Amino acid sequence: MRDFYHYFTRGERALWCCSVALVLMAFLVFDRRDYMTLTASLVGVTSLILDAKANPMGQVLMVIFSVLYGIISFRCAYYGEMLTYLGMTAPMSVFALVSWLRHPFEGGPLPGACAKP
Repeated sequence: MRDFYHYFTRGERALWCCSVALVLMAFLVFDRRDYMTLTASLVGVTSLILDAKANPMGQVLMVIFSVLYGIISFRCAYYGEMLTYLGMTAPMSVFALVSWLRHPFEGGPLPGACAKP
């Protein structure tokens, strides 16, 4: 957990914390019932920050988010959204994950790894 904490800069941690706080605040103000939506939102926020750091775990979380959002969309009869996430976003995330794992950047996704000019 300590390495994971140091993996992000102070600004990235602040961005993630603010994003999580806003999602939780919106849940507490507007919904307070649909915990699947809350879970999907928190997984999505975390996925995006990991994807921005080119961490393959972000793609894994995006697949999980896509499945959760597909279920939520189906329950609400948003079939176009369901098809978009399950038919496009989830497969693209799987392909990206496979590509990232087959072609790691300079030895793999390590905490603090960045592109060399």
